[in-house]
Amino acid sequence: MSTTEPRPGRRRPGRPRGQDSSVVREAALGAAIDLIAEHGYAATSMAQVAEAAGISPSGLAHHFPSKAALLGAVLDHRDSIDTLPAAEGAGPWAVFDGLVELARVNAGRRQLVALYTTVIGEAVGPDHPAHDWMLRHYELSLALLEDAVREGQRTGEIAADAPARHIARTTISLMDGLQVQWLLDPSVDMPAELGRYVEELRRRWGTGPAELS
Repeated sequence: MSTTEPRPGRRRPGRPRGQDSSVVREAALGAAIDLIAEHGYAATSMAQVAEAAGISPSGLAHHFPSKAALLGAVLDHRDSIDTLPAAEGAGPWAVFDGLVELARVNAGRRQLVALYTTVIGEAVGPDHPAHDWMLRHYELSLALLEDAVREGQRTGEIAADAPARHIARTTISLMDGLQVQWLLDPSVDMPAELGRYVEELRRRWGTGPAELS
């Protein structure tokens, strides 16, 4: 692929002169997030992403040589943003409180939430390029919460008979379900609903003074 700049007057949409390559890449990722969130991965073409980002198809291919590579970059970008906040204080419940805070932050990131719910709906089939990402996402999420419960059981802060795997799975299911409901009805208060659930978990399975009161 030639890197020669087109002559004045014949320049196709692409990276504006003097603009950093990373800015162009971010524009392409932003356009891809919006289009995939709205139309799904299968219905989004590289040409559509290039047009929405204001760059040439060859410029897009310079950063993302295939549609699968673009999706991988989009998911990596999503994961880099959609991470649990640093836990405040110690204790097994800090991870669950972090999920509530993440829900609060996500309430201001509609397109990122829409991207997530769209991709996980499409990626159930093993042939989808995001299938392995989805499996890793759920495995890591389940392990994070299950480990938090088991750590609480080791320290005596969570009841020994608390079903760690079940708590982890139902918590993730609730969070994902709330995101879908919020996309349909923005009046749904995701952090409030998830916060109530976490408090119910504390009362049911916690062993500290606050939980036993």
